[in-house]
Amino acid sequence: MAGTEHQDFDPNDPGDAAAEAPSSSSGAPLLPDPGLIWQVFRRNFLLFCIVVLAILGLTGAIMATLTPQYFASASVLIEPTSEPIRTTGPNSDPNIVGVDEVDTEIALISSPLVAKRAAELYADRFASPDGDPFTADEIEAIGMRIGGITNVTRTGDVRVVDISAVSDDAAFTAAAANLVAEAYLVSQVEAKTARSDSSSEFINARLSELQRNAISTQAAVDQYRASRGLSSSNSGTNAEQEVSNLNTELAQARADLAEKRGRYNSAREQLTRGSGGADVGAALGSGTIASLRQQEATASARLAVLRERYGALYPERRQVEEELRDIRERIQDEIDRVLSNLEAEVQTAQSRVASLESSRGRALGVVRGNSVAQTGLSALEQKADAAQAIYESFLERSQESGALRNSAMPDATIASRAIVPTAPSSPNYVLIGLAGLVLALSAGLFAILVAEYLRRGVQTKRDVERRLKLRYAGAIPALSSTVKGRKALEPPHDYVIAHSHSLFAEAFRSIRTFLTLSPGARPRTIAITSALPGEGKTTTSVCIARTSAAEGLSVVLVDADLRRRGASVLMDYDNERDLRSYLTGEASLDECLKIDPLSGLAVLGTGDVPSSAYNPLTEAKVRELFDNLRERFDIVIVDTAPILGVAEGRILASAADRVLVITRWKNTSMRAVEAAVMMLVDAKAKITGLALSQVNIRKYASTGDGDVYAYTKKFQGYYQN
Repeated sequence: MAGTEHQDFDPNDPGDAAAEAPSSSSGAPLLPDPGLIWQVFRRNFLLFCIVVLAILGLTGAIMATLTPQYFASASVLIEPTSEPIRTTGPNSDPNIVGVDEVDTEIALISSPLVAKRAAELYADRFASPDGDPFTADEIEAIGMRIGGITNVTRTGDVRVVDISAVSDDAAFTAAAANLVAEAYLVSQVEAKTARSDSSSEFINARLSELQRNAISTQAAVDQYRASRGLSSSNSGTNAEQEVSNLNTELAQARADLAEKRGRYNSAREQLTRGSGGADVGAALGSGTIASLRQQEATASARLAVLRERYGALYPERRQVEEELRDIRERIQDEIDRVLSNLEAEVQTAQSRVASLESSRGRALGVVRGNSVAQTGLSALEQKADAAQAIYESFLERSQESGALRNSAMPDATIASRAIVPTAPSSPNYVLIGLAGLVLALSAGLFAILVAEYLRRGVQTKRDVERRLKLRYAGAIPALSSTVKGRKALEPPHDYVIAHSHSLFAEAFRSIRTFLTLSPGARPRTIAITSALPGEGKTTTSVCIARTSAAEGLSVVLVDADLRRRGASVLMDYDNERDLRSYLTGEASLDECLKIDPLSGLAVLGTGDVPSSAYNPLTEAKVRELFDNLRERFDIVIVDTAPILGVAEGRILASAADRVLVITRWKNTSMRAVEAAVMMLVDAKAKITGLALSQVNIRKYASTGDGDVYAYTKKFQGYYQN
């Protein structure tokens, strides 16, 4: 057929890869494709279910083996009572309990002693299973059990202590928490009583001795005071206080004398220098002088004005002059009076200083006389006071100890009692179930990730286009995934003829259309190959050839796999003259062809050949064969040997107009396909695309997004399976 020459897909050509592979935007998407995630999940759904069910089953088995545990809690408030026998001090406060004290009480509550006391209380209140009183060994065992199931804690720095118990017996759990709280209070009372008894014995033994010591020391004080003529122990102190007071008064008197003498001397010096103005008034501290100086200034101003206007005999002028003389006389009189007062004050201050100095001298004499005697008296009084204080303290403690013996109270109260739990606190089946479910789902997803990471087979359209850089020719379903019953057992190459409108037959027509309508000239020779044996290339070759011939096209099927001759076996090719005969020139083309009666397909097959026969598939003969077949047939389908194992497959592929690679779905490794593609590229074969064979279309998403089988259910009315 005529047509323009075309360029087939080259995996090493970036232009072809860009043209055929799904295009991406300039930037990578921020989130993964939801459709791709769903496809990955669908193709690993069975693995996901197995992992999830296994973990859920394991979770259920674990839950079935767990023993229900019951929780009960009682709380104790640490509140100290006033101790009759107490330690006094500047920082002592019986109502303040520090963190260390509460921690100490927690340690006491958790001690084996309290647990044993709780067991004794339990034995007093409850009967043993056999009805007999508990033995000592049983009580000890109960104490060990109580100690093992109880826990003492507190939250923050509060004084409330929580006593919790956890066991498989609800009633015993509540009883254990309550009995530990009660045992702690009982042990406190017993400890206080024991301390009181011990203290009373010690105090009573010392009390008589302390009383005699207090009496003898006080008698020594009285005798010393009488022999030294000291009226009281405070006489020496009073004399010293008097000297101190006199020193204070003397200092004040001397300061007063210095002040008054300074004022007097300052005024005298100013008058001696001839000053009589306002500075003298300021020095004397007289407001009268200041007022008279102001009057003098006013009169002087008036007189100056009158002198300019009038003569000496002018009456008003003479009157002002007389007034001015009178003012100045009054100023002088006032100055003399103030100076006289200042002098008198100085003399009075001097007399007071002299009197205080005399009194101080007498007081110092008394102090010096009493100092020696007072020192001895003070020492005796201190000793007597100490003996009396110790005696009174022991006497008070003796009385308090007797009161404590009969009224001992614990330093704590039970804030709340434990109640018998009605439901187990653990295990939390809902939480364990949710955790198991989350773990199962996570493990299932992780298993999918591992499976995808370890996946080596070609499964999806995306694998073909993204990883292999090839065009996706389509997927060939496994016949058993399209029909059920006896039809699934029919040979595929016969099924496409008997059910030409089936989904299975449509898959081969779709691949043929892909091959013939690819860009470029219409192909005449199509080589169908694979990387490994058993991938379905022979079945694909036969089915494409039969469906094409059944539609009226002139098609020839060439079985070029001289060793396996799979197509010849399927088509019952039994001619004596075969492809080998034609290539060696022993027979003509017509002698070697056999017509399929059901489809009209011409078959150029291969017969049984001895292992010693040479290989006639040389490049020149293959090209000559293809040229002859192009002249007689519309389509030439060539079934080649696997590329990786047989060299002539590359010769056939390089001479063909189109090459279709068949890969078994989920079976052939990616590396094998890549190696086969590289060999074809090296042979300059025109690879048109890759088709997946034996696909289970019930897992429609497994072939990738964009594949027709993702929409199979929507086209059920178009197929007659």
